[in-house]
Amino acid sequence: MNAKTGLIAGVTVLLLAVVGTMVFAPKDAGKQAGGIEPYLVGEMAALTVPAETQMLSDHIIMAETGEPKKLSAMKGKAMLINLWAPWCAPCRAEMKELANLQKHLGDDDFEVIAINVNRGGIREAEETLKEWGIEGLALYAEPTMAIAFDLAEGALPTSFVVDKKGEVRALFLGPLAWDKPEGIALFEALKNGEI
Repeated sequence: MNAKTGLIAGVTVLLLAVVGTMVFAPKDAGKQAGGIEPYLVGEMAALTVPAETQMLSDHIIMAETGEPKKLSAMKGKAMLINLWAPWCAPCRAEMKELANLQKHLGDDDFEVIAINVNRGGIREAEETLKEWGIEGLALYAEPTMAIAFDLAEGALPTSFVVDKKGEVRALFLGPLAWDKPEGIALFEALKNGEI
């Protein structure tokens, strides 16, 4: 076999391998690989993926019952953690979408954790959400506001997409339409452990 024939045979084998991979690979191979990137489309394309692994912090938040909870102890379910305050107009702009996402997907495997980071705490969160006409979100608060400064440098709203292991997979500063089909697809994949 001369060099030209050998080169042609090598290129043919390589092409067959590439075509075979394209033909026989599962349709959603990228989504099955466990990465979040294939889900960052449409509205979700605005999310930022951390360069390094970030886990849930140990900040203490208050639950609706008044019980303190360590944020890191809430792992075990997929979450969208949202930091908001009653005086924040952009927070109000996305609150309906957050509630819709919770209504659509919320269960033991997924929860929208919307945390009021203002001094008024749980009572203020309840009054504000009632005034805004928001239903379906559990009440959480962190009245010292430390979580907002430590995790978001005081910028609100800030949201964190968290998997069941407690890893922050993506984040976003500002309001976003979380309940669009691409958002539902992202959180369903997180909920089902596909990401």
